[in-house]
Amino acid sequence: MSRVTIDSKKFLPHQLQWWELPNFIKLLVGGFGSGKTFIAVLRAIYLSYIHRPVPGILISKTYQMLKRTIIPTLNEVINKSGLNVTYHKTDHEVTIHNWNGKFWLASGDDPDSLRGPNLAWAGIDEPFIQKKEVFDIALSRIRAGVGDKREMFLTGTPEELNWGYDLAMSDEVDIGYVVGKTKDNIHLGEDYYKSLSAAYTDEMRAAYLDGEFVNLKQGRAYKAFNRDRHIKHSEGKGEICAGIDFNVDYMTAEVFILGNGWIHFIDEIRLGFSNTFELAEKLRHKYPGIRVFPDPSGSGRRTSANKSDHQILRDAGFTVISKSKAPAVMDRVNAVNSLLIQDRLTIEPGKCEWLVRDFERVVFKSGDLDKTTEPELTHASDGGGYAIDYNFPVRKRTIQNVRV
Repeated sequence: MSRVTIDSKKFLPHQLQWWELPNFIKLLVGGFGSGKTFIAVLRAIYLSYIHRPVPGILISKTYQMLKRTIIPTLNEVINKSGLNVTYHKTDHEVTIHNWNGKFWLASGDDPDSLRGPNLAWAGIDEPFIQKKEVFDIALSRIRAGVGDKREMFLTGTPEELNWGYDLAMSDEVDIGYVVGKTKDNIHLGEDYYKSLSAAYTDEMRAAYLDGEFVNLKQGRAYKAFNRDRHIKHSEGKGEICAGIDFNVDYMTAEVFILGNGWIHFIDEIRLGFSNTFELAEKLRHKYPGIRVFPDPSGSGRRTSANKSDHQILRDAGFTVISKSKAPAVMDRVNAVNSLLIQDRLTIEPGKCEWLVRDFERVVFKSGDLDKTTEPELTHASDGGGYAIDYNFPVRKRTIQNVRV
């Protein structure tokens, strides 16, 4: 049977400190690029050896995130270490044949699906954007394994003062936590930290770069917007496009010029108690054949029509561009704020009244955008936000900096 040897001398200081925590629950809170996902995958492999053949589980928020972060990192470790590993894609089961170790990759979007047989350990990547129920169910499954070596580990970036903060501060559970900052990763290029820092608000820098618990979901959503800075005429040349939000009460299209690294809003179409057919006709009359970036959820067939919203737009002659799944609200809001901070988002004077109103008045409520206090708000910024998130996403690059 092969043994696993991990060279801890290559760990970043905060990775090593977290690795050596004696607590049952080990929490690593860190900024983007601080090596959280890599150390989580390495820990999963290590624990599969310690507890062989009793399995464990590593949980991401969604299977899409698994494919984007966990699986590529796992593949790199496997390739560089020469381990004999089988990954069963249907069952999401990882088997390390060198020592008959096993663990599952799972999604937290359906907490009930996590129920099952006893485990020796469980890990959750990005737990603070998941339901506490995911943590509770995973914790309840840790009943097997080798004595006091059983454990729960968490690695993530904080975005709000939720259950994760309460857990970290608790005196009632056996938990230890370490903070890792983006700038402490010596493997990153200097431009990485500087470029992210320049694109973030003070609150975003605290959470996404310094790993501090910050409540980003409070107050104004678009805090970076300023009339004096962002409402101005632009003579830049680019392509006319539109972002679209589908609602019966306020069908909205935010029209903009898309330039090289910037976006300038020039018009909006807003219809009350309407439908996609009417919006498409209005938009086609003024801006025929343009590219549109609608709400991704509009790809599904609606009960009110035999065509999807996206198909209605295509039939009207528009080129529809959309992600396969709607972006997380915070990702979309962060993308907008990032452009505002860098003055790469502007609005033509006297135009887009509802977009300006949204940027000044949309707030967070109970951890989400407030769509009930003033129901006429959020539609314009949602429509524009879908286009911005697609063209200018706030990228979260996975930095792989430790080796087996």
